[in-house]
Amino acid sequence: MRAGLVPGAICLIAAAKAGLAAAEPRSAIPWLSQSLREAPAAEATAPENPDPEATDAAVEPASGPESGETIAVTPLDEVALDAVGILAPAETGFRRDLWGPTPAERVETLIREHADSGVPAARTLFRRILLAEADPPEGAGPPHGILIARIDRLLAAGALEEAEALVERAGVENPDLFRRMFDIGLLLDRAEPACEALRRNPTLSPTLPARIFCLARDGDWNAAEITLTLGRDVGQLSSREELALARFLDPELFEHLPPPPPPEPFTPLDFLLREAVGLPRPTGPLPLAFLHHDLADYLPMRGRITAGERLVLEGAIEPEILFAAYRAGEPAASGGLWDRAEAVQTLDRALAGEGDIGTALVAADEAMTRRGLRPAFAKVYRDALAEVDAVALDAGVRGRLVELLLLGGAYVAAAEAAGDATDERTRLLLALAETGAPGRIRAEDAGPLAQAAFEGLRSDKPADERGVRLLDLLAEGRQGEAILGALALLEGGTRVDPPGLAAALRVLREAGQEESARRIAIETLLADGRGEE
Repeated sequence: MRAGLVPGAICLIAAAKAGLAAAEPRSAIPWLSQSLREAPAAEATAPENPDPEATDAAVEPASGPESGETIAVTPLDEVALDAVGILAPAETGFRRDLWGPTPAERVETLIREHADSGVPAARTLFRRILLAEADPPEGAGPPHGILIARIDRLLAAGALEEAEALVERAGVENPDLFRRMFDIGLLLDRAEPACEALRRNPTLSPTLPARIFCLARDGDWNAAEITLTLGRDVGQLSSREELALARFLDPELFEHLPPPPPPEPFTPLDFLLREAVGLPRPTGPLPLAFLHHDLADYLPMRGRITAGERLVLEGAIEPEILFAAYRAGEPAASGGLWDRAEAVQTLDRALAGEGDIGTALVAADEAMTRRGLRPAFAKVYRDALAEVDAVALDAGVRGRLVELLLLGGAYVAAAEAAGDATDERTRLLLALAETGAPGRIRAEDAGPLAQAAFEGLRSDKPADERGVRLLDLLAEGRQGEAILGALALLEGGTRVDPPGLAAALRVLREAGQEESARRIAIETLLADGRGEE
């Protein structure tokens, strides 16, 4: 037991039994940590100093560079922060003037309220907007609502790596940006840069919980304990914060106490402090951003798969991470995720020459499709499936192989696998990918969704009044607003209404997103394995 915690043990035990609730953090995201003080550090009340050396090491907030160190900062124009992105116009296909005359307040609203649903290619296009480098719209500037909204949407979707890249590009001198950097560091288990920023940057003033955590993370446990004790004495910690930090610093002191209930809201710092001492998680699903902790390769296979599936379905991580979890060990049971792991491992063996490829492919495809993971499955296995001898497969399996190659974006390999196949459905799908002969396909012979896809990809006329309105936005130079409007028509995914699909694809083509439109069309027909006969 560390002696620094003994004087407060009685009050901490009382707090544990009371289970006091946390204060609501100031944030657009309910779970964002309150890691900085609201008032400047210099205004904070200091305790009487019984030990000046200890106080200097413990409770003083970061007050500037140490030992003459300086912080290299590249200042950005206040308005330009909303222009920050990690994808240049040449990579996105967007104009640099993405938003045109759309005012900043409306841009922020559009970003925050977009449903971010639909087939994976539609969600990928929305993600590209969030990451795009583009001129800030009229009225942009402090408090940089557009940049914060973009980062928050990435965080809400669990896309921590992309959110981190945006924050790093923008810098963390802005307190709202620093709070997000701090939480991202906690959730990705790399809090050192945020803690270093707290130590070195004179413009940042950490709350005591953040300061104590960073001291402990840096290995200075004695300073962390002293800071906790002094912070309690001057009333700078709530009972709940005091309890959580004390348990984190000296868990042996609380071994025989019942676990305190999870606080509400449940912040990343709460999560990390509880995980470190093995306290139970809140009931129900955690926010997506919290799931990255479960992906580590040393953790149990079931948890890795569960987290990986949720994150892949949201487009938050590359599917290869999930499939590595499927392959991490022998399935422990049957049913659900264990069946998917077994199907993946069986297909791997078949592709290596240890089993029937056709049987294994069908089983794996059906297992993944039931979970909504067919596009991810197709992407992971694209190159391996392109090497399969399609001629050796029966007609049904060969058609399935063609579908998976199309879903994976291997259009040429799909056409080669189809060979001289003459069934209407295969020719229709190849024509959508422009690897077949368009003259051989009559759209009216296809189902309504496929017919709409053909119309959207080939017609120069708007499908309905919704298409007319969105094309008018494009004509006004409001490219970003028009693309988001088209994506809103695609929220139904594989159950989108045909006129909406046709209108959206037509607008995306006109907006310079031809390849995205084509992928959306193919995924709409094939992502759930249903297609149209």
